[in-house]
Amino acid sequence: MRWLSLRQLCGATLLLLQQVALADLGIQANNVETLKSAGKDLAAPMMDFYKKNQTEGIPGKLTGTWYVAGAMFMTLIQYWQASGDDTYNSIVSHDLMFQSGENYDFFSKNYSQWLGNDDQMFWGLASITASETGFPDISGKPTWTSLARVVFNMQVERWDRGTCDGGMRWQIWPYQAGYTMKNAISNGGLFELSARLARFTKNGTYADWAEKIWDWSVTTPLLQTDRWYIADSTSNEANCKDAGNTQWSYNYGTYLSGASFMYNYTNGDQKWLNRVNGLLDSLLATFSPKQLGGNVLSEVACEPIMTCDRNQLGFKGYVAMWLAQTSILVPSTADRIYPVLQGSALAISKQCSAPDNTCGMRWYQPTWDGYTPGLETQMAALAGVTSNLMFFKSAAPKTIESNPDGKEHQIATPGDERPDQLAPINTGDRAGAWILTVVIVVLVGGSVGWLIKT
Repeated sequence: MRWLSLRQLCGATLLLLQQVALADLGIQANNVETLKSAGKDLAAPMMDFYKKNQTEGIPGKLTGTWYVAGAMFMTLIQYWQASGDDTYNSIVSHDLMFQSGENYDFFSKNYSQWLGNDDQMFWGLASITASETGFPDISGKPTWTSLARVVFNMQVERWDRGTCDGGMRWQIWPYQAGYTMKNAISNGGLFELSARLARFTKNGTYADWAEKIWDWSVTTPLLQTDRWYIADSTSNEANCKDAGNTQWSYNYGTYLSGASFMYNYTNGDQKWLNRVNGLLDSLLATFSPKQLGGNVLSEVACEPIMTCDRNQLGFKGYVAMWLAQTSILVPSTADRIYPVLQGSALAISKQCSAPDNTCGMRWYQPTWDGYTPGLETQMAALAGVTSNLMFFKSAAPKTIESNPDGKEHQIATPGDERPDQLAPINTGDRAGAWILTVVIVVLVGGSVGWLIKT
């Protein structure tokens, strides 16, 4: 027997540690139990990142951002539904309701002066996801559907016919950079929320708004149905004829998700099937490109050069879950969607090989890419695994018929009206809103300044 030298012993120990660090999550094709195990391994460090990044310990408020926590809760609710793991349900329930604010509208006075329409919209999507999955409502509080409805009501009141004959601005206040822009995520997100509320509640006014938002979008470069191309943004100054053409996956995902819910809501209307197919083919060709194997989702605008910011890191995770929903709501799409979901999960299994089962950004890279893990990369990976669990479970999102406890309630919030009684915004309304906006700008302008948001 030969004793190892100290150098040899240290070298062997380092090699062992490296092997442990580079061990993957063990996901096996078509094996649900390995997916559930991987989900647990991914969720635990994500929640550690969540606790460490809460602003002064405020539930649901992350340092430097607000909507990302809403997107995380959306992901965790969908993960619970697909896996049965209720480990984090109490945190999600409390913190999601806490962030609905003093008026249950996800427009708290603590943040409202710098929010964009897309920020508030993500919390609405988290809320309708809770209703569709049967996530337990909280006794004595509004239903999750009611919270989603308030977001819808507030947002359609901001529908801006003063420029470009309609559309949602990116930002809410004139002092915000981006106020003069109308972008795909704000309009696509409200389209998706409207379609999902329509299907869940069976209230046709939501469906009317979904149609309206789609029809307006196709008059602009935001949604180009001749080639199924979605531009990121357009500007009021150019009467919505110009385009910011950076390609982001979640822009496609919102319009695809909304179209799939409308297809299901209309009992298979051919026009919605055509729209689903057009968007789906374009999304898959763009964001699971052949040069990366053709079956792994990638945020192609930033991943190759490793420049994705914390927002962009989460996009493909949301898209993965929306793809899974599409495969369930529009069954004819499943044979195109599942190979990409499965390929992404197998890739995630290898990419999430940093210490403690944490992840980089490039799923297609067969080992950890060296990107410093954080909440967003962990959330995206959990969503990728969750999408496969959703596919296997094949449980259609609930409606008011299968989740009667999720019925809407009127919340006494300024501007909140019944969806079937929404009045059009007239000239007087806009004038009054402008006066109010000017007053707010004067009051907060000195302290807020120009807020720049990526």
